[in-house]
Amino acid sequence: MDKPKRGIPRADVPTGELPRSYSTLRVADDERLWAAIAHGSAWFTLLGGALSIGAILPISVFIPLIIYFAFRRRSDYVAFHALQAFTLQLFGTLGALLVLAVGGLVWVVGMVVAMLSMIALVGFVLVPLWGLVGIVLMLIVVAMPLLMVFYGTMATIETYNGRDYRYPFIARWVDRQLAGGFLNAP
Repeated sequence: MDKPKRGIPRADVPTGELPRSYSTLRVADDERLWAAIAHGSAWFTLLGGALSIGAILPISVFIPLIIYFAFRRRSDYVAFHALQAFTLQLFGTLGALLVLAVGGLVWVVGMVVAMLSMIALVGFVLVPLWGLVGIVLMLIVVAMPLLMVFYGTMATIETYNGRDYRYPFIARWVDRQLAGGFLNAP
């Protein structure tokens, strides 16, 4: 069994900041394509989820994970990008659903309390203020999947063109997972 290729350190980047799980130096065209498909599947997740009222989400979120399992032993580059895309889609969809469910429940309870406090005249200030909280929650619920698609699109373009793309916060965690958790370990 072939051992996966490991990244080659560059002189202009400190070793601790380089990903240890893959190299962009020798990436084939099909690897770039599959990495781009993994990132681009965020569009399928967003549009499929919106058009099917969420019914397709349990399937579409796992497209990058399927790509990861198909390439984890053949290409560290594809495996890294697919796992990165899966993590982004998982946080983008489940995060939005969690904010919608938990935030919505808290908002409804808060609104009931604010309306009941109208008896003490405090509610006349609390109801509009709590209404603004509800608007902010809805903006967050809408923004999370849109940010997922924005970053997914950027990563699709970059990886397809042979350049590396690392999602903020997610890439470092994924890299540690693929490198065995030893990246920058004390």
